[in-house]
Amino acid sequence: MAQSSPLDLYILLFGGTIAMMLLASGVIGFILLYQRRIIRQDLTFKEAEAKHQRELYQGTLEAIETERKRLARDLHDEVGAALSALRLLIGQIQQNPTEQINIETISNKSKTLIDNTIDNVRRISNDLLPQGLEEFGLAYSVEGLCEKTMELADIDIYLKVENLMPIDPKINLIVYRLIQELLNNAVKHSEAESVHLHLKTANNTLEIEYKDNGQGFDFEKAYLKRSLGLKNIETRTKMIGGTTKFETKLNEGLKLHVSIPLN
Repeated sequence: MAQSSPLDLYILLFGGTIAMMLLASGVIGFILLYQRRIIRQDLTFKEAEAKHQRELYQGTLEAIETERKRLARDLHDEVGAALSALRLLIGQIQQNPTEQINIETISNKSKTLIDNTIDNVRRISNDLLPQGLEEFGLAYSVEGLCEKTMELADIDIYLKVENLMPIDPKINLIVYRLIQELLNNAVKHSEAESVHLHLKTANNTLEIEYKDNGQGFDFEKAYLKRSLGLKNIETRTKMIGGTTKFETKLNEGLKLHVSIPLN
């Protein structure tokens, strides 16, 4: 028994060494497999992020193209048509230069056309750069936008502005367009009767809370279809590093929280 003890010890040591090597190999294999899995997940995430960035870029281009088409249509249909009519009126004066009554009538029509054209040019200019946004800030322009929306549509808008610090003009314009998109959707699509809008800054972040009592919608279906309204809102927010959180269901209105860092 005493002579077999060293042999048993060697066998035990050898077996222990083999077991440790197998354990170490298993641990190394597990680490390698885990690292491969992490790499695959990272690649999948990067591909999804790149796809999302492409969609946001495409959405930005579509939004710009939509604005250009709307501007071209307004200039052609309103300003262009008014100038063409004015040209015809001036031509009538040239044809009958001695008829005083006719000249007065044409002159009055011309003045009306000019006044309407001036109003249209101001409206188009305001659409391109909202009135008072640079001079008086975001709160002033959003308040004017809400008042204008209530004048044009049967909707109540409750605006609350709290502790709104000065904001970069570029961010101001994008936020204004975002709110404009929300109000347009409320009037044209959701059939909302009331809208609550709250703007505030806290911890160097602009927070926007939006709520309406409209029809609501299935968010997942709308997002999969890449609804233009949702795309524009998300795109505008992403452009300035912000985040959006939608809450909506059919017949339960829409809630939206937008958070935009101001640094």
